Amino acid sequence: MGRSSYSNRWTVEECKSLSIKFLNKHRCFNGGVRWGRVRWSRNGEQAGGISFMVSTVEFEEYIRFQYTQTDRRTGKKTQLDYKARLDWTPCHFGGRRWWFRCPLVVNGSGCYRRVGVLYLANGKYFGCRNCHDLTYTSCKEHDKRVDALL
Repeated sequence: MGRSSYSNRWTVEECKSLSIKFLNKHRCFNGGVRWGRVRWSRNGEQAGGISFMVSTVEFEEYIRFQYTQTDRRTGKKTQLDYKARLDWTPCHFGGRRWWFRCPLVVNGSGCYRRVGVLYLANGKYFGCRNCHDLTYTSCKEHDKRVDALL
């Protein structure tokens, strides 16, 4: 288990994340503009937090992130303030299902993938699992059944 098993890739479980499910639970998609704050903790100690604003005004559908990122090696603090587009699809029995559009630019082109969770991996910006090259812990676990075949 962990990063030493099969690869050095980070897992989604190791990263801070923000999900559409969380925002929906806190009524961020009830129209207009909503402000919120998320705080993460590790072993009972605060490990970080962000402020966000969700705009669901027609043609102005986005989430705006605001937080300070500290470089662990240098201690340099950087103020970040950027937006990620929101998108929605209609549900069969009415209503809307909301999605993030990944805001990252990888190899010179924007991702814009429609996703339900954005991750703050080993970098400054929230992005999708694919752009951050994340995997799942279960994908890195050793399968004892394979050893039995050998």
